[in-house]
Amino acid sequence: MALTKFVRNVKDLSDDGGFKFRFHCDKCNDGVESQYVTAATNLLKTGLEVFSMFRVFGGHSARAAARSVDRGLRGKERDAAYETAVHEAMAHFNKCSACGKYVCAHCWNAERTLCEGCAPDEHEAAGQAAARRAARRRVDRVEEGEEVAAVSCVACGQAPGTGKFCQSCGVKLGASQCKSCKAELSPTAKFCGECGTASA
Repeated sequence: MALTKFVRNVKDLSDDGGFKFRFHCDKCNDGVESQYVTAATNLLKTGLEVFSMFRVFGGHSARAAARSVDRGLRGKERDAAYETAVHEAMAHFNKCSACGKYVCAHCWNAERTLCEGCAPDEHEAAGQAAARRAARRRVDRVEEGEEVAAVSCVACGQAPGTGKFCQSCGVKLGASQCKSCKAELSPTAKFCGECGTASA
């Protein structure tokens, strides 16, 4: 008897009428669903239950036969539907040999043949680092009074003017850091959102 391959990134959405499975990426949780497959055994079971109403086989024995059909054939039918669904879904995922996660194409580093959790994409990481550096430089220019931080102040909504502080309400312009954990704080933050330390 052949074994059925199983995967950990699956959710069984099957019901009494048929079979359906959802497969998701272990990193971003996006995924695919199999098409709903109506259970043939459900039709046979329904037919036997209808016959039992008319006592063709005798009410009790027909109901017992319907339960037996459901137990005996439904398991095999579900296994076949599951095996087909796994085979079709795995074309949409790659399994990381380092951590064992099944990930979608978006979370797969094809150049390194590992998931992006184990081998981050160099281009994406470089882009993120460049964006952080550019943001830090802009904040530095604002703090030094070389550039207006924004079209409107985050505290009062008025034009902040030039300098380190809003000319309408006096709130310091640009992001500041938590003195405890160094997380970035908004100009109006009273407490750090990461560690809870008071900002003043």
